[in-house]
Amino acid sequence: MTKADEPMDGLRRLLAPNPSPMTGRGTNSYLVGEGAVALIDPGPDDPAHLAAILAALRPGERISHILVTHAHRDHSGLAAAASAATGAPVLAFGGATAGRSPLMERLAGREPSGGGEGTDTHFLPDATLADGERLDGGSWSLTALHTPGHFGSHLCLAWGHQVFSGDHVMGWS
Repeated sequence: MTKADEPMDGLRRLLAPNPSPMTGRGTNSYLVGEGAVALIDPGPDDPAHLAAILAALRPGERISHILVTHAHRDHSGLAAAASAATGAPVLAFGGATAGRSPLMERLAGREPSGGGEGTDTHFLPDATLADGERLDGGSWSLTALHTPGHFGSHLCLAWGHQVFSGDHVMGWS
C-alpha cells in the first residue's frame, strides 16, 4: 500500500500504483486540509489505492469533498467508490463530455471508444463547479479554474499560491 507524503503543511499526496507512459510514475491523489479534508483526483478504480487514501486520514478526520480535475479513468475511476466509502459528494466541471467544443464532439463521434482512450465515459459528478467558484472546507479553500485543453471539462484547483493541475501540465512528457 502506498503511504502518503506531506510536501507542505495541510497537504498529503499519495501516488496511485498505475505507472505508464501516460501517468508517469502514477497518478497523484491529494488530501487537502485537516479535519474535514478535500480529496483531489481520487485516482484509478483500485481498492488498494482507496485503502491507502483512507489510511492517510488522521484520527477524527473525514473526507468532506471529492474533486475530480477531469474524466480520465486514472483520475476519476475511484470517485464513486470513494464517495460510497466516505459519503462525500463528487464535484467536477461536468461529466466526460462537458466542455467539449463542436469540433471535438464531431471527432469523438467518429471514434468507436466515444472520445479517446482512457475516457471515463460513465463519470458524472454529484455537483458541478463553475469557473471561478470557490469551495470552503474550514481549514482549506479551493477555487475552480476551468482549463480546457487536455480535456474539455478540465479543472485546475487553486489553493492559496498552489495550483493542482491534474494532467494539464505533464512535466515528464
